[in-house]
Amino acid sequence: MAGQRVDEGEPEQGAAAAQQALDDAARVDSTLVASRLNTLLAAARPYSTAAVEEVRTRATNLAASRPTTVAA
Repeated sequence: MAGQRVDEGEPEQGAAAAQQALDDAARVDSTLVASRLNTLLAAARPYSTAAVEEVRTRATNLAASRPTTVAA
C-alpha cells in the first residue's frame, strides 16, 4: 500500500503507510519485508518531504540493527 501511494504521487500518504510497515518490520526478520521496503525506498527517491525523510531514517536504523538488508 505504501509503495502504491508513492507511485501515485502521494508521498505523504505513502510515508504514513511505510511507518506502519516499519513497525511491523521491526518485529520480524524477513527477506520479503526487506525487499518490499527496498522497493518503497526506491520509489520514494524523488521525494524529499519530512515524512519521507523520516521513513528513510527509520529504514536506515532498522537496517543497522537487523541482518536482513534494507537499502535506505
